[in-house]
Amino acid sequence: MVNSVTKKCLLTYGLRGRWPADLPELLKAHDIELKPNPLGRWYTEDELITELEDVDAVLAGGDPYTARVMESAKKLKIIARIGVGYDRVDVAAATRRGIYVTWTPVPEIAKAVADEAFALILAVLRRVPEMDRHVREGGYDVERMSANALDAYPQTLGIIGLGRIGVEVARRAKGFEMKVLYHDKVRRQDLEKGWGLQYVSLDDLLRNSDIVTIHTPLSPETRGMIGQREISLMKKTGFIVNTARGPIIEEAPLYEALVEGRLGGAGLSVMSEEPPTPKCPFYKLADRLPNVVLLPHMGVGKNTARVIALTAAEGVIAVLEGRQPKYVLNRELLGSTDTTTPLS
Repeated sequence: MVNSVTKKCLLTYGLRGRWPADLPELLKAHDIELKPNPLGRWYTEDELITELEDVDAVLAGGDPYTARVMESAKKLKIIARIGVGYDRVDVAAATRRGIYVTWTPVPEIAKAVADEAFALILAVLRRVPEMDRHVREGGYDVERMSANALDAYPQTLGIIGLGRIGVEVARRAKGFEMKVLYHDKVRRQDLEKGWGLQYVSLDDLLRNSDIVTIHTPLSPETRGMIGQREISLMKKTGFIVNTARGPIIEEAPLYEALVEGRLGGAGLSVMSEEPPTPKCPFYKLADRLPNVVLLPHMGVGKNTARVIALTAAEGVIAVLEGRQPKYVLNRELLGSTDTTTPLS
């Protein structure tokens, strides 16, 4: 064994036991002690500062890894993000302190998140939660329930962000014989020819889509990119689905459009605050807005969660044993100028 002194790894992802059952044993075999998060929520900045005092590595969830946090984490050598979003990590600050930041852009994630997005698309079109609740409560009004249900195949789907996840969503949409529009910084003429996708401006996508689904990373450019003006461009019967990051959509104008009937519905697995607080328009909707489907920010199912957790753990093991990890975001620490493209 390379290390004779036990190292410590904080696990903030996998709240309430979502991590693989054999993860602690895997790390223990490399003299790494796993320190799980008992709170049932992400740590705050101040809590992280306390928790990371004697920690060498962290398997990171959506906690705030700020410059202040990293300045206090004197022993920290790696922030291994379990997932593909790293907007909560100050990568530049980590680089200055020589702390590796890794992520897990494994192929399984794109497929899993695309599944989640398409589940929301079908749920809002068919009003699945509303119908389920109706039957559970003893109802069986087929005529009234089916009056609001829509089929997928005649709809036009607009994809914002045709990265790896967006491509997987398009693949599923073509299986349902949907027309697919997309908007991205990069045109995919191969998919335009091979799958019949149509590249359009963002405004045209919003105007002409029956369902808009978002698959772009959160950045200064995309924060609030769907606001009051953009929502006003959408069809009155249109739906919007967001499985990317909550702050990409301005929630107040979205909520107002839904309440006022200026939008057909929404499917959201991400919000500006997670978990939502009373400040969030979508906090405890209960029976309001039956045309809105809400999921917790989960993204992947159990099988993919295992893959990405073990992939992140391999990065932790590599760094704590003096080797280079895979999937490094701050590649400057490797002496390379290569860049890493976000999974979107």
